[in-house]
Amino acid sequence: MIFPFIFLTAYLSFSIFTSVKISQSITLSRSQKAINILINFLAPVLWYYLISPIIFPKDKIITRDDREKMIAEERGSRMENGVGSSTHTGLPRN
Repeated sequence: MIFPFIFLTAYLSFSIFTSVKISQSITLSRSQKAINILINFLAPVLWYYLISPIIFPKDKIITRDDREKMIAEERGSRMENGVGSSTHTGLPRN
């Protein structure tokens, strides 16, 4: 429970710090500052939601039957036009 709190505190602290630096910029217009501050807060959140299914998969456990089925499908997908399958006889079709 403490890790999310620490992470959230660090994220907010860094975002607030960079937002203050953006707002103090003299080279950006008011609308550019607003857009940059919004991106500053939203970009890490969007990246988390894009990457979290890869980092924290919901289906970590796979059964032997599922694994063997996946392997069989993978091997079957490599065979083109039935070559190598048990139904291919090598004889021309009529």
